[in-house]
Amino acid sequence: MHIPEGFLTGTTTAIGAGVAVAGLAVAIRRADMHADNGKLPLAGLAGAFFLVGDTPFLPIGIGTQGHLLGGTLAIALLGPWLGMITISVVTVVQALVQGDGGITVLGLNIVNAALVPAFIGWPILRGVQAVIRRWQGRSTTGGLAAACAVAAYVNVVLAACLFVVEFHLGHKGSVQLGPVVGGTIGTYALIGIVEALVTAGIVRALLARRPDLVLIAPPELRRSAKPPVRRRPAPAGPRVPPPPGTEPQGPRRPATVGSRPPEDVAARAGDAGASPPPPPGCEPQGPRPAAPPPPAPAADDPPGARDRSA
Repeated sequence: MHIPEGFLTGTTTAIGAGVAVAGLAVAIRRADMHADNGKLPLAGLAGAFFLVGDTPFLPIGIGTQGHLLGGTLAIALLGPWLGMITISVVTVVQALVQGDGGITVLGLNIVNAALVPAFIGWPILRGVQAVIRRWQGRSTTGGLAAACAVAAYVNVVLAACLFVVEFHLGHKGSVQLGPVVGGTIGTYALIGIVEALVTAGIVRALLARRPDLVLIAPPELRRSAKPPVRRRPAPAGPRVPPPPGTEPQGPRRPATVGSRPPEDVAARAGDAGASPPPPPGCEPQGPRPAAPPPPAPAADDPPGARDRSA
């Protein structure tokens, strides 16, 4: 599918480069590429998978090669915009590292491999998904995998037809169009079957294990497929008391600043009924003793002494 160097004229390659740049500008502007949503790591893993999965090349016989494209799987997992960017990066790496496709025709290869699935394949995928859901009455794993398979096959055949149109409008030399049409469309009609099966199998496996990774899956299919873990209740029986000395102790209250020790509190609690001692010098005084009577006068006292003594 990737066009090599020297097949097309400069005008055709310039038009393809302009269309590819415009499409990527729209994708970069509308793609959700925040690092906190988990799509960027998934895009990196998907790009590595497509780079390895697209490596087996099938020679078509006119100087170009056939291989899996992966565009439908990319938009099913990442959406049309981030999927387009991922496939574009893979196409650039294939041209620079693996020699799959020319540098001057890189724009046209991006159009065929990335823009066709995003702008044409995405509406087809959504339409087929809606038809199957209406026919089944609900969304199912098999229905979604079948929709991805149909869209994958249509995308591959459309990309092959677009390549034939590009070659017819801007090819160099005296290459006849008949062998190009038969070789390209016939080969990719068979490759489309393989890509449809691979895409449906991967989507079905992800829906069984990690449905949250499939962007086109409806909410009822994106829930986790793992059943909740149920704990077995403990068997009922007589309650055995703990051994002596192992009873759970309650939490101790922390001591506050200025608090009295427990001994002082207990002593004060025991003496709660006693009256406080009086201050020094204010002790209660007992009754004063009566004054002794005056002594009786003797017989030899002179008269008037009693009166003086009194």
